[in-house]
Amino acid sequence: MIPWREVRPVPTVNGDLAQALATVDALQRAWQEAVATASHEDFTAARYRSLRRHAIETGIIERLYDVEWGVTEALVAEGLTAEVAARNGGVDEDVLEIIRSQFGALTFLADAVRDGEDLSITLVRRVHTAICGRQATYDATTAFGRPVKVPLRHGAWKEHPNHVRRPDDTTLEYVPPEHVQSEMDRLLVYYRESVGTHPVVRAAWLHHAFIGIHPFEDGNGRVARALTLLVLLRSKYAPLVVDRFTRADYIAALDRANDGDLRDLVRLFARLEIVALRSELERPARPETDGAGAVDVARSYVGRLRAVRQGSDQNKKERAEDLARRLQNLVVNYLTDLGESIRTEFSAIDEDTRAKVHTGAPPQPEAHWWRAQIIRAAREADFFVNLRDGTWWTNLRLRVLKQTLRFVAVIQKVGHGETGVLALTVLAEIVADAEPAPVDEAGPGGRVLPVQALRPTETESATFVYTDEPEARWPEVAALLDHTLAAALAVFADGLD
Repeated sequence: MIPWREVRPVPTVNGDLAQALATVDALQRAWQEAVATASHEDFTAARYRSLRRHAIETGIIERLYDVEWGVTEALVAEGLTAEVAARNGGVDEDVLEIIRSQFGALTFLADAVRDGEDLSITLVRRVHTAICGRQATYDATTAFGRPVKVPLRHGAWKEHPNHVRRPDDTTLEYVPPEHVQSEMDRLLVYYRESVGTHPVVRAAWLHHAFIGIHPFEDGNGRVARALTLLVLLRSKYAPLVVDRFTRADYIAALDRANDGDLRDLVRLFARLEIVALRSELERPARPETDGAGAVDVARSYVGRLRAVRQGSDQNKKERAEDLARRLQNLVVNYLTDLGESIRTEFSAIDEDTRAKVHTGAPPQPEAHWWRAQIIRAAREADFFVNLRDGTWWTNLRLRVLKQTLRFVAVIQKVGHGETGVLALTVLAEIVADAEPAPVDEAGPGGRVLPVQALRPTETESATFVYTDEPEARWPEVAALLDHTLAAALAVFADGLD
């Protein structure tokens, strides 16, 4: 057994984390500029989407329930209602009630921060009560090893010891019940002393320290993730979400922190904060037009578009586009070299193997190709892509044994107007040489429809701000391209005859 230990002060972290935190801060500044020009309704809508996603995913992380991804996306976009769930596949009503209570706890916390509240024992107890309000019992084990359901006392410190089994089969002991109050007091002292620490580092430390105390009988992980938002919101950052796709990385990072190394958790939180900031750079809400006449509708939309364009900054626009061009040049050279190496390998089984790189960029007409796929990839990465001027795309086309893999790296503008923020995402499709396709597989004209060979998660992308230097960020981009191309190649190769 690994014995419990007292809460320790926030550690000093440096090294490779400096670049990640600098990227977070640059994006946060761009996000703040966008927030300053957004309407209250637009900002609130984007914030509620973030909190709904957190409310759903925090229970999935704990294995309390499961919700299909398509249903999750609908609930995040439209609201936590039974009608929305039913239209998209359905969710058990009890599960939906748990999600609503978790959403209520998060909005309560966001309101408390807006009203000036900071971390306190009282606030922690209230958050636990709000998050677990729909949970009457929790799972426990008797002294004889028999599983039992025990009533959950909302907002009350635990009365019995708890611990967790680590992946290496060792047991990690949490703070014993008799020391919970003193350790929570210690946590508050160190929290107040760390006011000058970077918010992402401070959030990671608070999260792990709270988990190490494990003050409640159940719900500690959900409360810890909620308290992460408190740190970020008080420092004017967006609320990050730990979701099902990052669960394994999250648990591994917590385990490293248990061994005294907080860097992996800080690195993960930095990635998730980038995703959170980017996802709130959203299109403004549609004007209210129900019952309006044609002229009124036109007037509403003209006002909306004027607000977007007035928020543009010509210098920011030019610098972002220059950054996109420079990034694309690096991507083209990298995929050209990589494609030739891959072609050489596959030539051993097909001497007619071909690898070719194609590109498109504004102001070329080709800059508007791949529109449907780019929108889908951006939606899966949880951000709004601005396609008004087109994108900078690079397509590595690999043809082996009469099948073609199209691997496309896309650099695109993020958010409405000229935010100065870019994202690099990837997509991959497989197309077979055409015999007529069965009716249920055919597209227009009987063509065989492409098969999606890759579904990247929201963190399998890179985000840039117009002030970035592409060479400084290139190792991150190269790793992303290599990782995702390898995954697409594995799917492609599995289908070769």
